[in-house]
Amino acid sequence: METDHTRVERRLLEEALQPGTVALDAGCGRTTRLRNYRDRIVRLVGVDVDAEAGRANPHLDDFVLADLDRSLPFADDSFDLVYANFVVEHLEHPERTFAEWRRVLRPGGHLVLLTSNRANPLMAVADRLPSRVRLSIKRRGAGAAERDVYPTRYRANTPRGLADAIAATGFEPVSVSYVGTLHRYGARLPGAGWLLATVERALPATRRSTIVASYR
Repeated sequence: METDHTRVERRLLEEALQPGTVALDAGCGRTTRLRNYRDRIVRLVGVDVDAEAGRANPHLDDFVLADLDRSLPFADDSFDLVYANFVVEHLEHPERTFAEWRRVLRPGGHLVLLTSNRANPLMAVADRLPSRVRLSIKRRGAGAAERDVYPTRYRANTPRGLADAIAATGFEPVSVSYVGTLHRYGARLPGAGWLLATVERALPATRRSTIVASYR
């Protein structure tokens, strides 16, 4: 079982990025792991609905304030890569968003995304917890600050839901992995990380907590 989503992401980005890439970080926030690929990315554009977060991101060449659920202010065929790091779960209209990402990608370009898998039973239970409890869990496990936690919608956050929404907008899968990442949320409690990893290892692969995927 894969347990490190960033390692899987790294493999997909290594395959997708070519020298001279123009990249869009969709939902860029305050930082981006694309900073590690500036030897191949000649221009890195970030877009986010949070102006303060996007303008605080030091790794971008350009920041554009925009809502990912609406049309993007970019011409067709503008980017070689669209990257979305835990963004899909926040989308109100994922098919509309995926269609926009398809539109701004050049022929042969890649979409690389990471998102939560609500088919995971523990993720489904956690979504029903009070928001203050969920925030506490995210702070302990993922190190998320309250200002960077946004409402979740989960409109395309099962393997079938994501596959259907992606296919409807013309993308084809290059690689789709299901990664067991719940252990991160128990890292500060003795034994909890091991227990969560054991539970995920017993689940079918498609019910593990994080989806990491590449499409063309």
